[in-house]
Amino acid sequence: MPVVEMAGRIVGRVVIFLLFPVVLTQAFSLRRRALNFVPAAGFTQGKVGLGEPLHFLAIGDSVISGVGARRIERSTVGQLVRFLSGRLAREIHWNALGMIGAHAAKVRYRGMPKVPTAPPYHAILVSVGVNDVLKLERSAGYRRHLLDLVGDLRAHSPDAVIAYLGLPPLDEFPKLKRPLRWLVGIRVRKFDAVAREALSTLPNVVHIPVAFSPRPEMFSDDGLHPSETSQRKLAKMIANRLTAHLTPAGVALNAADD
Repeated sequence: MPVVEMAGRIVGRVVIFLLFPVVLTQAFSLRRRALNFVPAAGFTQGKVGLGEPLHFLAIGDSVISGVGARRIERSTVGQLVRFLSGRLAREIHWNALGMIGAHAAKVRYRGMPKVPTAPPYHAILVSVGVNDVLKLERSAGYRRHLLDLVGDLRAHSPDAVIAYLGLPPLDEFPKLKRPLRWLVGIRVRKFDAVAREALSTLPNVVHIPVAFSPRPEMFSDDGLHPSETSQRKLAKMIANRLTAHLTPAGVALNAADD
């Protein structure tokens, strides 16, 4: 390793060490705030559209709970199932198991027991990782918990397309204070790369990267979750990726989103 690069890493670690007490305080403060986040109102399961049934599960953190949207219909999951139904011309039977503030291990040991034993799902959306970053989980631990969760989902639904929603660029979120904002930006990129690498070897598992604009109107009132406009864009992006994996070769797609 070049001397300059080695020196840069040493300096970086020293800076992180010196800032750690402040970062720890800010991280715990943010996680306490998470207890006051409100999920989107409405039913967390149902069906939408007409056609051959497709069973869909969304499981994970506040993204799945719809924080930032007033009603579940305007949340990421609510809009996603409508997009999928329109594009695939199928009746989507959906179930959303979201836990605000939950890290990957918690989603596994508290969320998985709530998943109905039957029928198996055709598609599954997983959103975890941000809370692992904020609770200062080690990346190796996160990798293990994520693979355990995906393994449990695969055991439940052997033929499902499992989509992992990548982590957002937290260092662009204006309500996060420095130095936490700076540190979590580094960790989020690392955790997302770890997840992408870990899942890349698993069949029928797709990593969906998140591109998020830092413009004020793209955030909800709490400044930490996407607004309804952003959630619609996110839902459309996820639908694009899932549709490609759920559509048999040679079958034309319905491009309508509404």
